[in-house]
Amino acid sequence: MENYACPKCNSEEIKKGVMGATVGQVFMYAEKNVRKKPSPISAEYCRNCGYILSFYVDEPENLE
Repeated sequence: MENYACPKCNSEEIKKGVMGATVGQVFMYAEKNVRKKPSPISAEYCRNCGYILSFYVDEPENLE
């Protein structure tokens, strides 16, 4: 994770979290081959105000 400040409140307390649903974690699947192995989705967010800075897949190689 990079060291940068929140664009909303300028806090430098940026944390990583994983996205989840009521049943479990949220996954990204390849558009053309949904039967391949998926990748979990994570996000970087500001601990101070809750602003979400980015979403990303943890295992992009699974989506090729």
